[in-house]
Amino acid sequence: MPIRRELRKFYGHAWRKSRARTLALLGNRCSRCTREHPRLNLAHLLHDPKRGDLVGAFCPSCHATVDARQRHAMTRRTRSRRNGQLWLWDEVEWAPFAAWMIPRAVLERAQGRLFE
Repeated sequence: MPIRRELRKFYGHAWRKSRARTLALLGNRCSRCTREHPRLNLAHLLHDPKRGDLVGAFCPSCHATVDARQRHAMTRRTRSRRNGQLWLWDEVEWAPFAAWMIPRAVLERAQGRLFE
């Protein structure tokens, strides 16, 4: 899957170096199923590229499983937007995104609702 344009800045030379180091440390074992696999993928466990420390090395099957909920949420949001879906609250529409990607007004409203 290609990296979205707005996230490409997080995957430069430093990321490739960190990726190689992480894979060398973990060997060729999947973090989830612990089976050996010739090709591992790194995945952000919280789907937030700014938090590079929260990364797991997964075989393609486990990577798809780990990303399934996020992928379904993003697909639902995209299809709903295309079909003119209205959301009960803005926070629901932005739920699959990392906090830094959510518009500040929406984030502040959501945080205000948590403390009411």
